[in-house]
Amino acid sequence: MSALLTSLTLAALAAPALFSPANPAGVTWTLGTVQPAGRGAITPGAALARPTLRLDGSGASLKITGNTGCSPLTAQAALKGQALVVRGVQAGGSERCTDAALSLREDYLRLLNATTRYDLNGGTLILSGGAGRLTFTRTGGAMTDTPTDSLDGTWQMRVTPGPAGPERGQALLRFTFSGAKVTVAGLAGCNTVTGSGAVIGQRVVFGGVASTRKLCPGAAGTAENRILGLLRAPLTIERQGGALVLRGQSGQLTLTRAPVPAPTGGATPDPAATYTLTRLNGQPAPRTLRPVTLSFRDGRLGGSDGCNSVGGEYVIRAGRVELGGGLMGTKMACPDQPDLGFQTFFEQRPTLTVQGGTLTLRTAEDTWEFQAR
Repeated sequence: MSALLTSLTLAALAAPALFSPANPAGVTWTLGTVQPAGRGAITPGAALARPTLRLDGSGASLKITGNTGCSPLTAQAALKGQALVVRGVQAGGSERCTDAALSLREDYLRLLNATTRYDLNGGTLILSGGAGRLTFTRTGGAMTDTPTDSLDGTWQMRVTPGPAGPERGQALLRFTFSGAKVTVAGLAGCNTVTGSGAVIGQRVVFGGVASTRKLCPGAAGTAENRILGLLRAPLTIERQGGALVLRGQSGQLTLTRAPVPAPTGGATPDPAATYTLTRLNGQPAPRTLRPVTLSFRDGRLGGSDGCNSVGGEYVIRAGRVELGGGLMGTKMACPDQPDLGFQTFFEQRPTLTVQGGTLTLRTAEDTWEFQAR
């Protein structure tokens, strides 16, 4: 150990202590997973406080501070290239540690003492050695770092949770962050979901999540129930490269930035408006169980086809509405009303014009007129 530290000291360059793609110093890191040698990654339960780690200094003179989740932590370290040697680890007393926290503390300290290498990829830091590996995410990256790391904007879910791996269903949820406020809306399987909440520290807490009550059988129903269960409990925020992970006790939701419609150079739909169908091919709109509506917000088209809720990603290119992957919707049967061919209409990439509160969609055969409300 002393020979290695001497070698590191003689060869170390005066690297700055600021965060960079090649230097983990100057940043507080929060533990995401523990992976002992020969075992899978273990994610601490949501009820446990996550251990933290901070490195300050450079070269062979790094100082480590942080905590084990239930006791303070100090150590020294030496850094050269991808080599990171940790020594002199001291942790405070364990009197306040629960049994679960004590087990996490022991694994954390053992793997930290065995660290010989680090890997840094965006907001993820991995410390590894013969005993296993520790994976960290940058603390506060969503709220306190550079503007490019801000959560503000709309994110979409691309993976639904499952205890043994992802389950892919009809779920399509969108999370919109604005400072400390967050909303969720979309489909969780067969039902429409809406909710609002807040970012508190490194967690998202929804004050209430409502959903429709249609029967969603089989695997889709199981996945939907897991999603709703996750949304109704606190979720820990983690950044993994360009993805945002909301992690709960029974799984996780992995989000990516939602696409934003490209500017068209002309009139665009009012994102705050809901447009209601008033005329179809010059005639009054047919009577339907529900009004036929459309909304265009943050790259997502939503609304109702008169029977079912529908939604999908869209962009406007050369004045035409183009869907990314088609429309998704609920599956209610409405035998006593006309089928307007919503899906087929949008597959034809209708042209879009907006004049005042009137939005018009046209294909070669059909013209649909909507009014903003």
